[in-house]
Amino acid sequence: MPKIIRDEDVFRAVMQVIIARGYDGATTRQLAAAAGVSEVTLFRKYGSKAQLVQLALRDIADRLQFEEVIRYTGDVFADLLHIVARYTRLTEQYGEFLAVLIPEIRRHPELVEALERPMNVMQHIGRLLLRYQEEGVLEPEPPLQAVAALLGPLVYFAMVRGTIHAGQVPPIDLEQHVSRFLDGRRVRG
Repeated sequence: MPKIIRDEDVFRAVMQVIIARGYDGATTRQLAAAAGVSEVTLFRKYGSKAQLVQLALRDIADRLQFEEVIRYTGDVFADLLHIVARYTRLTEQYGEFLAVLIPEIRRHPELVEALERPMNVMQHIGRLLLRYQEEGVLEPEPPLQAVAALLGPLVYFAMVRGTIHAGQVPPIDLEQHVSRFLDGRRVRG
C-alpha cells in the first residue's frame, strides 16, 4: 500500500527546513527527508523547490482564510480589528517562515509568484481603507502606505519575537493598536 502524503505535513516540514537553513541552504534532499518522502516523490507531486514554497504559502492563505475578514461593514474600527486579529494569527503561526523567506525573494525571481496572493490581500485591505477615505471617514493617503502603517508594527514585533530579544516585546493590544492607527487618520470635523 503506498504511503499517504499529507500536504499539510509536507508544507510544515518544508517551512521548518527553510526556517533553519534559509531558502538557498534548503536542499531538495533535506526538504524530502524532513517531509518523510523521497526526493523523487516530493518533486513528482509538488514540482520544484520554488513551486513547493508557493504551494506552502497558498496553503497558509487557504487555512487562514484572510480574504473572509476583509469586509466593509461601515464600522471602520471593527473592520480593521478583524484584519489585525487575523494578521496577528498569521504572524504567530508563520512569522518565522515569512521572515526568512521574504528577504530571499529579491535574489530568487522564481519566488516572485509566491507573493501574488499576499499582495492581493494587501491590495484588498487597501481598497477597504480607500473606501473609508472616499466616504470621508479617513484622511486621504496612498492605500498601500496605510496598509503598511496598520500591519507594519505587527510584522516588526513578530520578527523580534523570533530573536534573543523576545522577552523585551510585550504582547500587542490589538484594540489599542487599531485605535492609535485611526487616531492619526480619522477625518476631524
